[in-house]
Amino acid sequence: MSQTHTRNRNEKMATREQPFHFVDSGLSYVYLVGIKYYEYEDGRVLADIPAIKQLMQLIARDLLEKPTSLTGEEIRFLRKRLGKKQADFAQEIGIEPETLSRYENDKLAVSEMSDKVIRLYYLVFAKDDHLDEVRNAIKELLTQWHVSSQPKKIVKRVDNNTWQDEPVAA
Repeated sequence: MSQTHTRNRNEKMATREQPFHFVDSGLSYVYLVGIKYYEYEDGRVLADIPAIKQLMQLIARDLLEKPTSLTGEEIRFLRKRLGKKQADFAQEIGIEPETLSRYENDKLAVSEMSDKVIRLYYLVFAKDDHLDEVRNAIKELLTQWHVSSQPKKIVKRVDNNTWQDEPVAA
C-alpha cells in the first residue's frame, strides 16, 4: 500500500498485494483494490469508495451467481440490499421469521428451496440495472446447487470510478 501522512491521519492506497478489507459491506470476505483510505490516530478507518451503488450491485450479483449455498451473512446482505425487515422478508419468501433468523445467524443451514427462493426473490425485486445476464445465469445455477463449506473471497478493483472483478490468487 502506498501511503501519505497528514496531521492526524495516514492516507493509503489499497493494492492487489494489500487490498482494503471492506467490512462495511456486511460480508466478512470482501476486499477492494484501487481505493484511497485513511487511518486515523484514534483507530478510525475511513475509505473513499467511489460508485458504491455499482459496487454493492456487483457483490450481490456475485452472490446470486455462486454455485454453492448462501451463508447467513450473504442472506442478510441480500435482504438488507432489498431494504427489507427480517419479519417482512421471511413472510414474503414463505418461511417463519425464526427460521430466517437462524439462517442469518448460521444456526441453521439454509435449505435448498429457501436458498433458491431468496436468490429468485432478489433477482425479481432488486433495483439493479444490470441483472438481465444474471437472470439467465440463475436459471442455470438453480439446477446445479450444492452445499458450500467455505465462502470464496470476493475482491473488487476500482478504475476511473468503475468497479470490476479482481482475480483472486489461488
